[in-house]
Amino acid sequence: MQAPNSTTPPTKTRQIISLVLGLAVGIAFFAGGVYFVKKDRAEKRELILKNPGYATGIITRRRTYKGRRISVRYTVGGVEYSLRTRVPRNFLRTHEKGDTTAVIYSTVDPSNAILKAKLRSSAN
Repeated sequence: MQAPNSTTPPTKTRQIISLVLGLAVGIAFFAGGVYFVKKDRAEKRELILKNPGYATGIITRRRTYKGRRISVRYTVGGVEYSLRTRVPRNFLRTHEKGDTTAVIYSTVDPSNAILKAKLRSSAN
């Protein structure tokens, strides 16, 4: 009886190398996407906080599943804007549809806004 061949065929080795390289490239693209999304959010936040305006918004929609989001309607200079954003679980426990909340917006572009509650809850 002969012992099994201990060397792996070259096609299997190439397949494994291709798979590992593919995974590395995929992870690199994912990490790049996350980096640019975080950078965009930080720039938006900086723009808003550089010259902020304050408004009172009305919660028009609450979503308590799949990401905990709210929609808020606020008015600046007679123009109505809306903001849809993720919120912490505690915010949803204390706010209902129709409640008011503080909105901080950019005076340069009032459509760019964040909730004041999100400023307090973020650790960045």
